[in-house]
Order: sequence, then C-alpha cells, then structure tokens
Amino acid sequence: MANDAAAEEVQAEQPAEPSLSDIGLVGALARLLDEQMVKKQIKPRIDGPKVPLLKAYESGQSELVVRIGDDLIGRYKVNVAQPKVVVDPDNEEALNEYADEHGGIEVIIRRNPKWEEALLKYAEYDEDTGQIVDTRTGETVPGLKYDKGGNPTGSVTWTWEQKDVGRKRLARHYREGHLNHLLQETPELMAGPRPAAEDAQR
Repeated sequence: MANDAAAEEVQAEQPAEPSLSDIGLVGALARLLDEQMVKKQIKPRIDGPKVPLLKAYESGQSELVVRIGDDLIGRYKVNVAQPKVVVDPDNEEALNEYADEHGGIEVIIRRNPKWEEALLKYAEYDEDTGQIVDTRTGETVPGLKYDKGGNPTGSVTWTWEQKDVGRKRLARHYREGHLNHLLQETPELMAGPRPAAEDAQR
C-alpha cells in the first residue's frame, strides 16, 4: 500500500507532456520572435512541432492548425514525397541491359547519369499495364518502378494564416499575456520586450 501511494505521488510530480497544439503554438511564437529579435536560444523552438507532428502523421494527422480560441494563427503541414518513377534497386541489371541497347552506358561501364536523368524525366507509369514506359519511344523500360509517394519527407512547412493576419493575432495575444501559461517552460520566449503592433506587420 505504501509503495502504491509513493508511486502515485511520483507520478503526480511528473509534469504532463505538452499537447501537439501547445507545441505548435510555442513554435509559432518562436517564429514570430525570431523574425523580430533573431535570438540563438529561440531557434530550437521554431521547429519544435516537427518531431511530434511527424509522429502524429503515422496515425493519420498531416497538419497542425495553430489557434488561440477562435483566432486562427497558422498551420504546420507535413511535407510528403511526390509520386515519381525511380530506379528499382532490385532490378538494376535489367536497366543496365536496356541502357546498353539505348546508348545509356558510359565507357566506365555504368549508366550515364545524364541519360538516366533524361530517362526518368520522360518515363511514365502506365496504370493499366503496371509498366514504366519511355514516352519518347513508347518502349517499356525494365529496371524501373513506380514510387507512389505520400511518405513524409522528414520536414514540415509553416504557413501564417492569411499572410500577416496570423502573425498579428499571435503578437496581440502574446502582448496581452494570454500565452504566459505555455511559456513557463520556455523562459527564453518571455525575455525582452513584448512585440509591438507594428512588429507584427513585418
């Protein structure tokens, strides 16, 4: 019983992890302050939402909308790879043979990178046949595969709501102290003067 009570007490002492929404809001504020003050200690906060948002992407969340009450501030969006035709590492020998027949082999016995770049530029995936076709010749190209994309690239993009509207809203809430509860663990974002209204218009 005593051990259970002690364990509960230790658990109660541990601060709860901030929500993804709170991390996003702190990241947006760090961006706002970085634009105005350029402080080294703020930089790590700017992309603070990146890792938890990429983790949330695994569960289907691709975007984080940052808001304070009804005020929309901006959004973080997970960047995803676009679909494209790529060299199939499991079938490179077939591509090498194709390259040899079509002038894509260099004297050092490797595919000419410029030839490969051009081939990939003109290669298209045929949905009906499942084959990759060189649109210049109409031939099926062995050794290529279709990469459907959609996987996270490992980066996120931040966009202010309506260009400067989100920036102005966030600056106003910051000046008025509405974010102080979030900033107790980030004192570097509370140091210095609060941004003035004209700062938010930059």
